[in-house]
Amino acid sequence: MNTKLIIGYLCWLVAFIVPFQSALLSTEDIANVTGLISFIVMLVLLFTGYILVDGANAATKAKHGHGH
Repeated sequence: MNTKLIIGYLCWLVAFIVPFQSALLSTEDIANVTGLISFIVMLVLLFTGYILVDGANAATKAKHGHGH
């Protein structure tokens, strides 16, 4: 597998496990600043993962050609 693809999936996994809890789920015991930082980290990880996975898929398609 492509390393960009693996890193992208790991970014998504970390985004949904670590900051998702304090950013969106358990907001009762979390301060406003901590929740905001967790939410921003979650968004950065999601978009970074998307860029890496999309780039890996585009490189794989270009490498294999268009089926000719």
